[in-house]
Amino acid sequence: MSSETEHARSLAGRVGARLRKRRTETGRTLAAVAAASDVSVSYLSAVEHGGSVPSLPVLARVTHALDVTMAEILRDEDEVRLRTSRLDDEEPGTRIVSHPDLQLQVAFLVCAAGDAGSSPLDVPGGDVFVYLRSGRLEVTVDGERWELLSGDALDAAAPDAVAWLALEPSSAVWAAGLPRQR
Repeated sequence: MSSETEHARSLAGRVGARLRKRRTETGRTLAAVAAASDVSVSYLSAVEHGGSVPSLPVLARVTHALDVTMAEILRDEDEVRLRTSRLDDEEPGTRIVSHPDLQLQVAFLVCAAGDAGSSPLDVPGGDVFVYLRSGRLEVTVDGERWELLSGDALDAAAPDAVAWLALEPSSAVWAAGLPRQR
């Protein structure tokens, strides 16, 4: 299953649960809210159980029937909105530090001289950003080599291939965005 499909399903589940919670809090039946929203009972039930994601016009009608705003239903109250991480130069390897629901992947890379590999983030068609915190790192983007020194950054718009080679012990922050819509 693609991450886009998983995200849609998790969004459907969160939205549906919030609608169901609001409906039960107000003591209304599925039939009453469905009638007020001009949707079928079976469709509203599918939405509440996360089986369907309503269109914005349908969601507007349902939220109006429930006397709640769309923002309240779409808000992620129960999710962590802030995460912190620390780049430990003594801990070798790659550590993914981004939250799974972000539109951005972030990784810390700490490596010894001579270590090499491909981008620690796999986002085909997405943009890539590298900030070298310390050391010397050679980054190859689509066959073109760039040497980064401490404090340098590199960004590449939708590269096909990214690889790195540590020229000395290094620590870097990598970020990759979702694929661009063309």
